[in-house]
Amino acid sequence: MEEVTNPKDNKRAILLILSLLLLASVGLNIYQFLDNRTLSFEHQVQVAKVDTLTQRKQELELHYNDAVEELNAYRGRSEQLDSLLAEANQELEEQRRQISRLIDQNQDYQVLQQRFAEMQRLKDEYLARIVELEEENRRLKYENTELTVALNQTQETNTALQSKVNIASQLQFASVQVKSLDIRSGGRQKETDKARRTDRLSISFTLAENRVAPPGERTVYLRMFNPEGYVMADVGTQLKKFRSESGEELPYSKSLKVQFAGAALTREVVWEQEVFPEGVYKVELYIDGILTGIQKTHLY
Repeated sequence: MEEVTNPKDNKRAILLILSLLLLASVGLNIYQFLDNRTLSFEHQVQVAKVDTLTQRKQELELHYNDAVEELNAYRGRSEQLDSLLAEANQELEEQRRQISRLIDQNQDYQVLQQRFAEMQRLKDEYLARIVELEEENRRLKYENTELTVALNQTQETNTALQSKVNIASQLQFASVQVKSLDIRSGGRQKETDKARRTDRLSISFTLAENRVAPPGERTVYLRMFNPEGYVMADVGTQLKKFRSESGEELPYSKSLKVQFAGAALTREVVWEQEVFPEGVYKVELYIDGILTGIQKTHLY
């Protein structure tokens, strides 16, 4: 005889299965929800960590760039200063690399703050050295300026003294005389002012005493100008030239060597020619290249 299944029992079984499935679905949903929340939290933590690293890197660059910019404002003022700045930039760069490694290692922020403070102290130390170096340079510059002024004053004094010595040692003609002479029988000479009777011109000069001037041989140059204003030359010879103190090449009529020993001395130069035209004859005397004697004579 077949067993008769109770419809109520079947219904209960179906309800039980559905309940179990519902519970399993709810449990799965709860698990997925919790798992998603865990993943989301971890993601947020990771994002926050990345943001923190980026922020600290930016803070590091800000500290570093400010320090370098403040120091480099002094670049180009002197070689010593540029050498000191190169040393400072090298040390700051080394600190920047060390702090960057600490940031990558997620080092505690207080440690980073200490390292930032060390970078600031390093910059301040170099700034103090820069100020000290600039002050030393200013002092040396001031001292050099004072020395230069003193040296210039000494040189000016020496130049003035040397100029006075040069002036004092310059030989001077105490007197210059030009005589027109008529040569008579027996060699007698008579002074005349008549051009037609003049046979020679006698130019005599006296060098004044000078105990300051160095002794030695000197050359006296004589320039004699005819009434037309031309420098006269010996017959059959060309005009010779000498260099004046100013460097100018000047033609001259005669030259005379003298030995000067400090005492006054007198010499005579004779100029002869066949005819002396009427007019004014001018004589210029140079010694050491300097014009120091002028005299004129008039023949009628």
